[in-house]
Amino acid sequence: MRQIFLKIILAVISINAYAYEEPMIKAPFSDDPTSFLLIGNSFMYYNNSMHKPLLGIYNSIKNNTLNIKARTFYINGSALSWHDVESYINNPNVGAFKFNSQNQIEPFEDRSYDIAIMQDCSQCPIHPELSSDFHKYVKKHARTLRNQNIEPVLMMTWAYKSQPSMIETISQEYTVAGNENKLLIIPAGLAFSRSIQSHPEIDLYADDKHPSREGTYLAAATIYASIFQTSPIGNTYEFGIEPEVRKKLQSIAWETYLEYYTNNK
Repeated sequence: MRQIFLKIILAVISINAYAYEEPMIKAPFSDDPTSFLLIGNSFMYYNNSMHKPLLGIYNSIKNNTLNIKARTFYINGSALSWHDVESYINNPNVGAFKFNSQNQIEPFEDRSYDIAIMQDCSQCPIHPELSSDFHKYVKKHARTLRNQNIEPVLMMTWAYKSQPSMIETISQEYTVAGNENKLLIIPAGLAFSRSIQSHPEIDLYADDKHPSREGTYLAAATIYASIFQTSPIGNTYEFGIEPEVRKKLQSIAWETYLEYYTNNK
């Protein structure tokens, strides 16, 4: 009886989570983006950083002719208001050099970026004392990035494991912020909710908030689907996840992309 009740609750959550304002921006403005900034907190840096499976998924495509790169700016427990985005772009010391195979210092030849993917703290968009700051700093950072010809994108975070209904308000606030600022929203949080409903045997959480390896992979697959508008199903990048589990997560990412964008057209 308890299992049936849980399934009913999850089904209601899934339906309600999609009853939000229609996303206006359904594709990135950037054509064939190859360079990314990831700006966030521990939701992104768990499991050796979300950029690793994102690049891994992309680079596993057969006949791939693009060389993509990513730079990350993570602050533990941070809100968007903590990040000095302008300094990430304009500080000449940030990303100024690298070490080659002979341990010699070399300058980075290209420090430009096509897309910046941002996420706020887990409660910031929905907390009564912080929600206004969420919208304020999405607007501020979006303007800063666009002034440098970098497209701003938001990654919707997920609900806590113990509070799945959080996703209803989270999804609404991210979609509103995206529409207010004409930003693409990556529905990673909705992918978590869909996966929990369809495949509760896959644990997406390392604790009550942070992603497990499977959770990080699912979020990265959703980023890939949303930005490149391409299905990750069948992708061979492993990320230490069993093939059958990986296949399920790939399907969830693609289904979430289709429902969030296509069904709202």
